[in-house]
Amino acid sequence: MKFIRRGKPKKVILLPFLHGPPPLLLLFSPWILGSTFISLVGCSVGPDYKPPKLEVPQNWKWGEQKPDPKGSHSREKPQIEEKKTAWGGNDLQGEENIKRAIEEARKNPGKWKLAAPKDFVKKGQWWKIFNDPVLDQLEAEAEVANQQIKMAMANVIEARAGVGAALSAFFPHTNFTPSYQRWKLKTHLPWLPFILPEPIFSTVPLLGQNGIPIPSGSIIGSTQYYGFQPTLNMWQVYLNSNWELDIWGKLRRQLEAAKAEAQASQAELEGMKLTIHADVAQAYYLLRYIDSQLEVMERMIHVYEDNLKRVEIRFKSGLSNELDLARAKTDLSRIKAQYIALESHRAKVENSIARLLGQPASTFHFPRKPLKEDPPHVPQSLPSDILEQRPDIAQAEREMAATNAMIGVAYAAYFPSVNLNAYFGFFNTDFGQLFTWPSNSWIYGPLIDLPIFEGGRLLANLMQARAAYEKAVASYRETILSAFEEVENALIGMRLLEEEQKVEDEVVASAKKQYDLALDRFQRGLSHYIEVDTTESVWLNAILTDIALRGERFIVRIALIRAFGGGWADSSMKKPSFQQNQSKN
Repeated sequence: MKFIRRGKPKKVILLPFLHGPPPLLLLFSPWILGSTFISLVGCSVGPDYKPPKLEVPQNWKWGEQKPDPKGSHSREKPQIEEKKTAWGGNDLQGEENIKRAIEEARKNPGKWKLAAPKDFVKKGQWWKIFNDPVLDQLEAEAEVANQQIKMAMANVIEARAGVGAALSAFFPHTNFTPSYQRWKLKTHLPWLPFILPEPIFSTVPLLGQNGIPIPSGSIIGSTQYYGFQPTLNMWQVYLNSNWELDIWGKLRRQLEAAKAEAQASQAELEGMKLTIHADVAQAYYLLRYIDSQLEVMERMIHVYEDNLKRVEIRFKSGLSNELDLARAKTDLSRIKAQYIALESHRAKVENSIARLLGQPASTFHFPRKPLKEDPPHVPQSLPSDILEQRPDIAQAEREMAATNAMIGVAYAAYFPSVNLNAYFGFFNTDFGQLFTWPSNSWIYGPLIDLPIFEGGRLLANLMQARAAYEKAVASYRETILSAFEEVENALIGMRLLEEEQKVEDEVVASAKKQYDLALDRFQRGLSHYIEVDTTESVWLNAILTDIALRGERFIVRIALIRAFGGGWADSSMKKPSFQQNQSKN
């Protein structure tokens, strides 16, 4: 059923003018039965929504098992490793296995999984794993006071109201319309009876043509009597009802789109909550490791001050030159400048936390709390199905369903629309006679609107709807690819930052020992202050880097939790068995 007609719609109106005052329900009774039958057997034009498929590997490249340095890090093996993950872990070591894998890839190129969002899975208070009461308090305040979360909640309410508006289109719309008008008419209107639904009765005696009196109660405005008063009072009280029949499924497609948009707004709300909670946690640990750096720099300022005193004493004794004194003063001034810059950075992070908590930055103050503990353990061997709980993926999938439904709405515009109209009320020039039996009037009948020529508008709308759906599909797949990228980047950070910090701890110990030896040599007069200057800078930078790595380890864990879409303690997020995977695929 795909006939297309362009052009301006031509309205075919069938309005039987009947006399008598039947109730409004009786007017609609034959149309109610007919429309109910049409709704039951009617079709919905446009494509039915089918979630797209996307290649989903079952394992993480940077999971808990370390990748082979000769495999995944080489220039020739990554593609083989990627196919190995996508094909379920087949052995690809020999040439025969590689040939079999290529043949299998031709028959079934990768494992594709239907979209099955699980954003309804409760994420829980995932920040509890950090076991920090201060963080728990900040997250609770952000939950109720963050303005972005409130805007997302308002969007949910707005979208749900849109569902109610789309649902109301399935019912008749009835209006009560009383009105009063004062008309000024000409004295000769032979066509007046054709434009008035009921004859108008005179309420006072009138003089007609040739001076013949017209008694009160006579009909005026007919072809027999042209002379009547030039002004009239027009009183009307009537009920007007309209009901559009959903023959082609346009209203059903609109309701389908409204429901999908409401679900997408709910997913957007959950995504906003996840983002805000993650931002609060990351800003909190960023602030804490800045506090740790400030604490170290305060101690190092005392060290630089002590060294300056030593150089001054030696300079006064003639054991050091003016160059050593200048270096010591420069070192002290430089670390003080770095301390001030770090305080400025801390203030900006503190202000960002205030905004996330819905508080003015001018009244928010966070006390110093240096970071001492190690980050908690976050599992890295979770199945890739956990990404289905990400709200942004669910939102993209629901937006896809909404745009698909709008294709059906654009299709339905090619077909005639049928509206059932009914009218019942009273009409008279005398308000006292308005509700009398002769003043009643009623009309009912269908109105058919068939597009004939539209100048290409319908085709353009259809092409626009199809393009919007294709864009939504691409956005959905891009969201999933970005999710895998975020998880892999976080896994890389968790593993390599931990290894890097172990090496950096050794650097700190070596730099401290190097500084002690240089200071001892300087105090015994075996070297100049330049050795102390160099080793002291190396030691300070090593300590600051070590603290930054500790803070980054917290932040990257939060990034991994965000990439997973929240918590992972729910039983539905457990890794499924091989048989379950086979049945799903």
